[in-house]
Amino acid sequence: MKSKFLYMALLMGGLAFGQSATESGAWFKAGTKFDLNKERSLALSGQYRTSTLSNDRWITEAQFGRELNKTWDLGLELRHYMIFDTKGATQGTFYRIRAQVFASQHIDLPKGDLNLRYALQQRAVLTGSGNNKFTGRFRVQYDYPIKDFKWDPTFEAELFASGNPNHDRALRLGVGTEGKVAGQRLGFGYFYQRDISNTGTHAHVLQTSIRF
Repeated sequence: MKSKFLYMALLMGGLAFGQSATESGAWFKAGTKFDLNKERSLALSGQYRTSTLSNDRWITEAQFGRELNKTWDLGLELRHYMIFDTKGATQGTFYRIRAQVFASQHIDLPKGDLNLRYALQQRAVLTGSGNNKFTGRFRVQYDYPIKDFKWDPTFEAELFASGNPNHDRALRLGVGTEGKVAGQRLGFGYFYQRDISNTGTHAHVLQTSIRF
């Protein structure tokens, strides 16, 4: 009897994971950052995203940041999306915008730094398919210092929770590093993202970035 229950559990689990799709992607980002004054900054960037299941897209981003003290930062991020739809009957270039407000908390640990970010964002569809989407995000990021090593790793976990009509729940787990090469700051990273609200897609994404 126990073996039958085990077999049924394995079968149901296999069916559940079999219904989900695995997506592989690569994100390439280039940008620059300006210090407006001692507390305020402005970062401008462009990012190209390509993947095996979703349409490729180009994202233009402006991020305003303000340092309140050594522990807290506030920020506003504005994005414009160009989505290159080459699938299905209706094809073309479609547009979205997104606004995000966030607060970041920095905690010094005996070994490394812990960073917490609390964010709320609203996405609006300008043209093409899709829904307007409100999402809350919570990210935990740990910077681990290694003695005499310039490419210290950063580990992170982030939760996403969207409201009506999607009600999506997702978890992202990632690792990355940054360092200077020829005076430019280069970044490399990887994250795994899983839809935890249903048997939707899960993704493996490689990231590269350069900041001038």
